[in-house]
Amino acid sequence: MKRTIIQLSFGLGVLAFAAGCQDHLWDDHYGIDGSTETRTLMQVLESRPEYSAFCEVVRSQGLDSLLSTDQTFTVWAPTNEAMAGYVEDADTKDQLLNNHISRYLYGMVDLADTASVRVRMLNGKSQDYVREGGAYTFAGVPVEATDIAAGNGIIHTLRQRAPFYYNLYESIRQKDNGTDSIARFLTSFDEYTFDEEGSTAIGKNEQGQILYDSIFDFNNDWLRRYGFLHSEDSVYTMIVPTNEGWEDGRRRMARYFRTFGETLKDTVKSLIIPDREYAVGTALADSLSDTYLKQAMCMDLVFRKDLDFGDVPGDSLASTSGNVFHHPSYLLSGATEVPVSNGRIWKTSALKHKPEESWLKTIVVEAENTAGRESNYAVISSRSASSTSFRDSVSEGRFIEVAATSENPRQQPVVQFTVPNTLAAKYNVYCVFAPAGAYMEGVAADSTKVNFYLNYVHEDGRMYEDAVIAGPMPTHGETMTKMFVTQIELPYANYSESPFEGPLTQDDDCVKLRVQANVDRNETTKFTRTMRIDCLIFEPVIE
Repeated sequence: MKRTIIQLSFGLGVLAFAAGCQDHLWDDHYGIDGSTETRTLMQVLESRPEYSAFCEVVRSQGLDSLLSTDQTFTVWAPTNEAMAGYVEDADTKDQLLNNHISRYLYGMVDLADTASVRVRMLNGKSQDYVREGGAYTFAGVPVEATDIAAGNGIIHTLRQRAPFYYNLYESIRQKDNGTDSIARFLTSFDEYTFDEEGSTAIGKNEQGQILYDSIFDFNNDWLRRYGFLHSEDSVYTMIVPTNEGWEDGRRRMARYFRTFGETLKDTVKSLIIPDREYAVGTALADSLSDTYLKQAMCMDLVFRKDLDFGDVPGDSLASTSGNVFHHPSYLLSGATEVPVSNGRIWKTSALKHKPEESWLKTIVVEAENTAGRESNYAVISSRSASSTSFRDSVSEGRFIEVAATSENPRQQPVVQFTVPNTLAAKYNVYCVFAPAGAYMEGVAADSTKVNFYLNYVHEDGRMYEDAVIAGPMPTHGETMTKMFVTQIELPYANYSESPFEGPLTQDDDCVKLRVQANVDRNETTKFTRTMRIDCLIFEPVIE
């Protein structure tokens, strides 16, 4: 959480430490004749005609009094030539003056043992002070004269104004920047909370209500999850779609996030089989689709650090969402680089993320996870493959053993799994089975036969179970069995794991796969009704 007004306080010990660290530099401020400069920074600046234009702006913005105090500053002063043509505006103090003044002392001695130092300016931005051979630069601008002493700091001369860069969040939100669409989405998460305890009471109004010099706490859940784009202390590389790129992404991805709305009916058929109906084409359905779509469009735009996408270790790169992109330079094809104060923006008119690496990924449901799992006529035990030769073959090292509770062929064991985060897309569906030997070496091999039933929201909004879609199919007794169940095109998304809470909600269990043993009474000598299920796989078909 960030405060819009940041108040810093230092104990005497910290101030003493800071002063001690600067002693070596302060010694260099003595003149060659052994005298000490006692004039303030403002007085030294005003005494030199090459700074007259800069001084005029300093005075007009009221910073002359600050540079006349006993506080210590370093001023990177542009010459009159550098100030030529400059016109003051509402941003002058923040983008010009505070972009050329830093607290504490920075001079050549700080670069004696290193090639560069990072300097925090009064506006919160950081600039690089760099030594290149015998020359010095500040923010990429050549330093003409260095270490000009004053009683409360030092001055360096710049022949050009130091560039001001917005941070990532500021840049995206700039008017006429062509990024209004993504800016509206990101700022929709902005929250400001009045901090009464931190604010200072300054009086009362005519109604007797207390007036405050107010402090507000800032929070944005999207930034907290994917990257503090507003922080000058964090560095990111971000792909930013222009308004054209935003609309291009919507056109390309929208069909995958088509979904349904309100629940019209919710009943259960045959113990564990849901029978529901949902409204389609409603305002809620459209709002959910739009929310899911924008979330997916933006989840893989941010990468930690200032990166060269063409030279990454292992030829792969993870976004802050955790998704991994292989040979990621394709993401920046046709993009334009925009420098910012806390990283780098690549502005693009087309989001090029491969669906299978970003928002249309393979879904794996681990059978041993109890969430969204239901059963009937069965006893379920979780088994580990860690002590067997199947330890590397079984997904996550565990599977479930589903044993029958009855010999009645009408009551064969059944287990039903909820499949989360499905999109309106085509999937190849698999069920992976483990053999008995995956739990204990040397046991007798056995096999079972199974039927599959898929329950999902159909085109008319009704959620019901299709007739048996595959079966009866036997498992292998001695090896892992990756059994192809079906290829299904789901008409609606059920994007159930949104990281953000909001007023728009939807049932999150609208795709279910039921697996049931199907061994006739006269087959029990050849097949067992015990099923050993490792996982379900919904693999998107990329077309």
